[in-house]
Amino acid sequence: MRQRIAALHATLDPVHLLSEIRSAQRRLVAISDPPVLSEPAANPAPTLEEFLSGLRTAWQSGEVRPTAQPKLTAKRSRRRPDPFATASEQLWSWFEAEPWRTAREFLDRLQMEKPGVYPDARLRTLQRRLKIWRQEAACQMVFGILSIADGAE
Repeated sequence: MRQRIAALHATLDPVHLLSEIRSAQRRLVAISDPPVLSEPAANPAPTLEEFLSGLRTAWQSGEVRPTAQPKLTAKRSRRRPDPFATASEQLWSWFEAEPWRTAREFLDRLQMEKPGVYPDARLRTLQRRLKIWRQEAACQMVFGILSIADGAE
C-alpha cells in the first residue's frame, strides 16, 4: 500500500495538474460559448506610454472592480437637537467673512455675545460643523460643485 501511494505521489505534479485544469477550462468555454462573428475583438492591453499618460487622471475613474464598490448607506441624521440652531446664520456669516478662524474663536465670540448659552462642551460640535463648511468651500473652489455628495450624482 505504501509503495502504491508513493508511486501515485510521484506522479502528482501541481504545475502539470494546474495546466491540465486550465486546458480543460478553455475547452469547456469553447464548447459553451462559441465566438460570435459580429462581436468586436477584445481591447488589447494598453502600451506602456498609454498607461503612463493615463495615470494623471486615473484616480477620477476610481476602482473598476465591481467587488470593490462601496456599499451606499443612508446618511445618519442628527439624533439630538442642534445646539447652534439659533446661531447658525450668524456663524455662517462669520465663517464667510473670516474662514481662517478656528472653532474656538467662533465659540468665544458666541459666548461673549450670549453668556451662559453656549458652554465649552459644544466646541467639538462646532469644529465638526466648520469642517463640513470648509470641505464644501474647498469643493466649490476646486470642482465648482457645492459638496462632494453633489459631485457623486
